[in-house]
Parts: sequence; C-alpha cells; structure tokens
Amino acid sequence: MDEADRALCEALRGTPDVWRHLDGPMVERFLGAASRHRVRPLLAWRLHGTGELPAWPAPIRRALLDAARGEAALEVIRRFELRRLLDAFAAAGVPVLVLKGAALAYATYPEPWLRPREDTDLLVRSDDALSARRVLADAGYHPTPMQSGTLVSHQQLYVRIDGTGRRYACDLHWKIANPVAFADLLSPDDLWREAAAVSLDGCTVRIPSRVDALLLACWHRASHHQDSDDLLWLYDLHLLGDDLPDADAARMTAMASRTGTQAICARGLSMAAERFGSRVPPALLAPPDAADDRAALTAIYLDRHARKVDRLAADLRALPGWRSRLRLLREHLFPPAEYMFATSGRSARALLPALYVRRIARGALAWFRRPAE
Repeated sequence: MDEADRALCEALRGTPDVWRHLDGPMVERFLGAASRHRVRPLLAWRLHGTGELPAWPAPIRRALLDAARGEAALEVIRRFELRRLLDAFAAAGVPVLVLKGAALAYATYPEPWLRPREDTDLLVRSDDALSARRVLADAGYHPTPMQSGTLVSHQQLYVRIDGTGRRYACDLHWKIANPVAFADLLSPDDLWREAAAVSLDGCTVRIPSRVDALLLACWHRASHHQDSDDLLWLYDLHLLGDDLPDADAARMTAMASRTGTQAICARGLSMAAERFGSRVPPALLAPPDAADDRAALTAIYLDRHARKVDRLAADLRALPGWRSRLRLLREHLFPPAEYMFATSGRSARALLPALYVRRIARGALAWFRRPAE
C-alpha cells in the first residue's frame, strides 16, 4: 500500500487524528484513493460516527459528504428498480438469488448506500435462464454484446435506459463465476439450500448465507480480478469475516478445504485483517495442503503476474476430458457470429473468417503478455 491507501485504511478502521497527516498534495492523493476504491460514502459515515468529520480538512469533508449524498440518492432509485425486478421474477415464477454488492448492501452494511455498485447481480438455476431472460426483456432490459458459450461464460449483462437517459444494469448469472476452475465450486442449488432472507420494502429477498457470501467474495476477487487490492471488496471481507461464529468458521474452513480454495480465502481474509483489523479465526488463515491438486488450479488466480494463457491452462486442467477442453478453446477462439459483428461494427457474413483471423492475431499478444507491474 502507498501512503494514501494506508491513511485511508486507518481512517476506515477508526484510527483517530488521521487527518493531521493530510496536508498539501496528500489531500488530493487521499481523495483520489478514496474515489478509486469507491469508499467515499463509507468513510463519510465512519467519520460521522466517530464525531471526527468536522475536524477533517474542508476539501476532504466536502468531497466525502457530496459522495455520501449522491450515493444515498442513487440508492432510492436502485431500491425501487430492484423491487420492480424482483416482483417481475416472482410473477413469472422464476426463483432468483441476489448476489454480490446488492446482497451485501442490504444484509451486511449498516446502510445500503454505503456499498456502491454499478449493477445488480442475480443468480438463477440454469434451467430457469431462458425464463429469466424473458423476464428481463419484458422489464425493458436488453442484452449487451458478450462472449458466450457453454464453458467460456455463465452470465449475461442486461441494460435498460429509461426515459430520462438513466442507465440500469443487471448481470444475470446461472453459475457463480466464468473461469472453469471456479464455475462449479458452488451450484445455484447449493446456494439456495443455505440461503438467507432480507426484507426490501415488504418484499422478501433471497441472498446467500453469510458463509456462502464470504466464499463468493473471496473467490470473486481472485477469479475475476486476480488478487485485487480494491479496498471496497476487502471491506466486504472484513464485514463478513470479522468475529465469524464458530459454527460458520468451521463450515467455511470445511468448504475452503473441499473446494481447494484455502489459499484464496486465506489471502483475502489476511489482507482484510491487515487493513481493517478483522478478527479472523486462525483456521481460515492456515496454508493449504501442498499436495492438493485442486488448490493448484485456483491458486494461479492469485498470481498477479500470471498471463491469461496461464489461467486458461488451469481452466483446461479443471475440465474432465479432451472433448470439453477442445470445446473451451474453440469458444475462446471463435465466439458466436453475433458477438463478432456487434464488437466489430461489421455485418457481412462474408467478412466473418477475416474477423476471426484478426481476433486471433490481436488476441495472441494479450494472452501471452505478462501484466504490467
């Protein structure tokens, strides 16, 4: 962490007088870090709760309060839209589970506007995916161009633009993650069996249990974001993992061991503890068995220097046979024609072979390039 990130973490964990070290260029650096990590509303709330907010430099105080007010106003709109969608799914008889940011906002954070989010993540069973698409279409949502296939992707982003030009996004999932190494670690049925419920304006919202939410949060920052140090995601882990009851800690430990994700869970929780002082059961921070082959398949996602082709290799090893491995390669190399046309701006089918050749040539460099430091 750099100096601005360290100061931000100290302020979020309640350390007094952090503001005394913020002067000159550090003010802008601190505000930039708070914006980059999407924690301005949360920090405003924390400082208000400790009574320290009036003492902070005026530029920081104004920026934090503006962010908090803006997020609170957005929450009114988001809440209404989520309720509208859940009513539509209920009317269609399609069971749906609210995931990630929206679920945490209503179940884990003191106020839902403290957890910024760009979209609403919904999970359905694969057998209900077609019906769920119809529900979203009837609600005014349209799918965005995304790479698709039975192995390469298990979600679809839908967007609605209302009459005022406001954008609403809904990410529909039928598996918990796209990478093969993670996609089936927990099925929708697994999540439904342990699901919790929260009330949203009289509507019952089904969300993952605390343990499942913690597992998903640990896995997400690795599987889709390669060990990201995003403080909002780490604060999610802090709230979910802090003072975890013994029974939940035992189940979490068992699930991490069964899925070969001990290293991923330990990494995320240790980063949260380092930054925010989370009290995490020691068993959750223990290293995995070095002989566990399953752990090797997911641990590559913790390597920030790993190439895309290295992660692909792990996904290929996670598949059961050569037929499915060849299918995954084919889906990566040759997405559906509709996707190629939508992303290239071309529509002539005679150009499709050339579009695939260009995609493969351009993609080869990205797949074998190591991420920048």
